[in-house]
Amino acid sequence: MNDGESAASAERRSRRSMLLWWGPRVMFVGGAVVLVVESSRGVPLPELRLALCVFGVCSAVFIARQLWVGHQRGPGGDAPRWLVRAAAFLTAAGVLVLVAHLAGVKGDALPLVGSVLLLLGLGWFVEAWRGAKPGQPRKALLWWGVALCTLTAVTAIAAAFLLPKAKGGLFLSLLVALGLGLFVALPLGVNVLSEWGVRRLRRRSSAAGDDAGVGIVGYLGLAGIVLAVLAVVCLGYLDWVLAAVLVATALVLVLAVVSNTHADIALVLAALCMLAVAPPERPTPQALIPAGGQRVLVAIGDSYMSGEGASSYFEGTDDGGRDECRRSPSAYAVALATKDRRFDRMLFLACSGARTYNVIAKADARLLQGQKGKPGAKIQAQDGEPGTQIDQLTSQTSSFRPALVIVALGGNDAGFAILGEACIAPGGCKDQASAFTGNLPKVRGALAATFRSLRKALPADVPIVAVPYPQPLAPADRCTGVALTKTERDFIHTFVDDVDQTMSDAATEAHAGIEYLAEMKDSLKDHQLQLCQGRKSKAGINFVDIASVNGFASQRFSPAKWIHNSLHPNERGHEAMRDTFTTWLNNHPGLLEHRAPTAPGQATSQALPAPEPECTMTRNAGNPHCQDRIRAWELEQTRGRWPWLLLVLLALAFLWVASIAVFSLLPGGKPPHRDPASRAARAR
Repeated sequence: MNDGESAASAERRSRRSMLLWWGPRVMFVGGAVVLVVESSRGVPLPELRLALCVFGVCSAVFIARQLWVGHQRGPGGDAPRWLVRAAAFLTAAGVLVLVAHLAGVKGDALPLVGSVLLLLGLGWFVEAWRGAKPGQPRKALLWWGVALCTLTAVTAIAAAFLLPKAKGGLFLSLLVALGLGLFVALPLGVNVLSEWGVRRLRRRSSAAGDDAGVGIVGYLGLAGIVLAVLAVVCLGYLDWVLAAVLVATALVLVLAVVSNTHADIALVLAALCMLAVAPPERPTPQALIPAGGQRVLVAIGDSYMSGEGASSYFEGTDDGGRDECRRSPSAYAVALATKDRRFDRMLFLACSGARTYNVIAKADARLLQGQKGKPGAKIQAQDGEPGTQIDQLTSQTSSFRPALVIVALGGNDAGFAILGEACIAPGGCKDQASAFTGNLPKVRGALAATFRSLRKALPADVPIVAVPYPQPLAPADRCTGVALTKTERDFIHTFVDDVDQTMSDAATEAHAGIEYLAEMKDSLKDHQLQLCQGRKSKAGINFVDIASVNGFASQRFSPAKWIHNSLHPNERGHEAMRDTFTTWLNNHPGLLEHRAPTAPGQATSQALPAPEPECTMTRNAGNPHCQDRIRAWELEQTRGRWPWLLLVLLALAFLWVASIAVFSLLPGGKPPHRDPASRAARAR
């Protein structure tokens, strides 16, 4: 009877042990599947948040099990064998899915699914590696960890020296090798070294006896973690939000890696899916359909006119790889058309990324000829658009009467996007000033040609207003929360002034009766919304803003699509720009009155000669592209900042050692304490 009860009790314990071993693990994988499926579908944010909650609960259960129960041995002591089999299955499945994608198998979510399977598989391999019984040799962990980290360091150094001069296949190969080193070899090496460090400290603690307490190493580790937390709080208080997020992310990831709980995998998955959340899309209102309107406002131009930088866009205008015009309901032109009684409809043609050759009519291509008659950029519509903006306007003007045409253009021709990238990168972007200012004469000529084409496409009595770019930065000596030096801020301020003056000169050169709204330059300044005028979170322009796009998963999960909202006016900024425009219209009451048709006058002087720039902002113009030059300079500047990189690595190493000290205090996997007599006997 006692034997039967003992056997039944042992069976119950075995079942509980099996449930404790596999239950949380199955929950974790199931939560990951739910999250990946929802993310691949591109569901709305509320639904994705629900999936994140499910994944968070499943991850919390699994992480708690790993921390407080231990992970070395499963039921029957053979868990590592089953873990290796499961890891091999997941890894092989991930590799097969990625190979199928590279082989041309159709499936938008294949890269995401393959990457997640591979991530889970490698994570389980690491767990099995780290979960070897404490009595097994520790030197293997040390040597493997050192080898993997050394391999990553050698790859990074080689890439730093070769990338600035590499091109074509070599450039791509170096990037792939660097990616494998940073995202595969380095995490594996740090994981293995973490296990070696935790085991070593636990062994020393066990040897010291149960009454030894936390010890100096443990206290130092706790102090290091507290210092990191205080640094996050301090950076957030000083409005260095991005820096605070980066430090907090580094702290949490280091703790997750050392813990061997798969918390790092959970964090990466959750962050990846949240980063791929696109701004919501709104239906296009009736007011933006100009058919039949008698007082139609026409908006032409680039992202500063379309409203990029906002928290939502109109349907079909934020689809990655298809139509990325990003026309926003909060754009100041939309507010003018829907709230100002002087307009009853709107034709919204402005498109993010637009350049003069995306706006000018195809019939006027000859106007964009380069210096000495050389062909300039090829006239073409942007992706997803039925034609250039002026061609679209011409095709629709028979169904309505434009009351006013506003245009903001030239920033992309001048290289605004490249300038922002160069100034945020290491080094002083003013060093490359000639690459930007040298192109402004070309921009002036292209703008003048576009203005002539626009006037030609419209009735002579329709007013056209050229709208300059608002100054994003206040000329302050100190600027909290903006990672730009005073010299860089002054250069950006001067360059924006130069671009606005170029637009004004082009309007004059075109001699097409175009008004220039000079007051718009100070719209953010007048409303105290410039960066450096107050807290960055209250500014009317985004500094660095993370948001993905709608459409295919391959687009939404691409890091290249995550920062398009940066350095663009947000809702507050567009409201200020609308107020400025409304005030200007009130001060020019005769602008919208019906005027007798007048023929365009002739230019009073010849266009100013445009010298050949050092590089061009146009890919198909036949000259070296400025972006290639700037990116080579950025890589060189990054390489030259190796002392700062070394300081960052030392700080991360400090956090890592502190985390090892903290996790060595936890009971999971700690070797049993032996009394001095048993240790002496073991030594003999």
